[in-house]
Amino acid sequence: MRTNGTEQVQVVVVGAGQAGLAVSYYLRAFGVEHVVLERGRVGESWRSARWDSFTLVTPNWMTRLPGYRMAAGTGGDFVPRDDVVALLNRLAAGLPVRERTEITSVVAGDRGYRVTTAAGTIIARAVVVAGGGQRRPVIPRLAAGLPAAVVQLDAGQYRSPAALPPGAVLVVGSGQSGTQIADELAVAGRDVLLATSQVPRAPRRYRGRDVHEWSVELGVYDQPTEAVTDPAEFTAPHPMLSGAHGGHTVAYQQLARDGVRLLGRLAGAEDGKLRFGPELPGHVQFADAAAARFRHLVDDYVTRAGIVAADPDTDPAERPGPGLERSPESVDIRTERIATVVWCTGFGPDTGWLHVPVLRPDGAPAHSRGVTVFPGLYVVGYPWLSNRGSGLLYGAAADAARVAQHIAAAAGGRALGGATTSGVTNQAPMEMEGAGR
Repeated sequence: MRTNGTEQVQVVVVGAGQAGLAVSYYLRAFGVEHVVLERGRVGESWRSARWDSFTLVTPNWMTRLPGYRMAAGTGGDFVPRDDVVALLNRLAAGLPVRERTEITSVVAGDRGYRVTTAAGTIIARAVVVAGGGQRRPVIPRLAAGLPAAVVQLDAGQYRSPAALPPGAVLVVGSGQSGTQIADELAVAGRDVLLATSQVPRAPRRYRGRDVHEWSVELGVYDQPTEAVTDPAEFTAPHPMLSGAHGGHTVAYQQLARDGVRLLGRLAGAEDGKLRFGPELPGHVQFADAAAARFRHLVDDYVTRAGIVAADPDTDPAERPGPGLERSPESVDIRTERIATVVWCTGFGPDTGWLHVPVLRPDGAPAHSRGVTVFPGLYVVGYPWLSNRGSGLLYGAAADAARVAQHIAAAAGGRALGGATTSGVTNQAPMEMEGAGR
């Protein structure tokens, strides 16, 4: 409905990624009038902020969205980027999504929220923030000390080895993105240097099962946010792992054998030189210790539960590699012919448009299981929204269903027959293009 050029809608959902579309799916089931606003196209971050060969690290069967559940027995394949986009496009079909509609501000008012876009103004009783949680690259200040001739990209801008200029590549950060990109560059024959960081790792498979199969059975991803006692756990990086080429273990040892030159933490850049800390041996030990802890956790569970499992094993990727005892503390950019730096140093919230006093110092909205202190303002799709799995395709739909139910109850919406708000386990499976290959 429009009044004096201003549109009125019960609910505005910000973002048409997996979380926003899941909220829309359930709001439609509950009969709640709403619109989904997307700055680009459906699944824009998957389209424009993932490299060409990107695949999910979680197996196909962990992809859980409304109307979609990978059937059992489809194997341990890992969904590539383009298939994720295809899945989101199919989920968006029939939902009230408005693409290429970027929001410039959201402010609280007497009648709810005033949502301003380039296309006009919308007054909504409720707003769901379902985008912007991992959109702004976090680049250290020392990047300004690099020579102008060095091409700098963040992980969301990297596309492929062939797209980079000739010369060596320095990858900064050894989380999942950094190690996967370094691995891809090395396989392509590029000269690669990797500035490491303190990141855990896990074996891709152990005792005959995928790491995520064990993790789900052990309840790792169901760990409630309120049960976390160490706040550092909320920002801890995911373990090094890859879903490329059928999925494989990523380890510093294997990267070193493949020719990646491992370094400590990047500490400075000035006068054409790069300074690195002495942390490499400690980073290797930290990663190895995390893998050992995971194996012990599985071994203990197998023994206690009496599960029949394969014998304990190690991965060939973990065999000793060269150059892990110490690394150079200084590297000359010109001598090493470093032409590109890829910053894999993380992403932060991009919520400058949200002019409601709910933002924490890091820019993320403060909430309790997706509900903020401002009536009608909700959050979905953020890491640790309600549990460890919230930031994954595995857990986003359950959070979306709960938030949609909260909105429907507040709005007096009705749940249609057969609708469920307990996740996606009762939804009919939807075939996905390219799934189960």
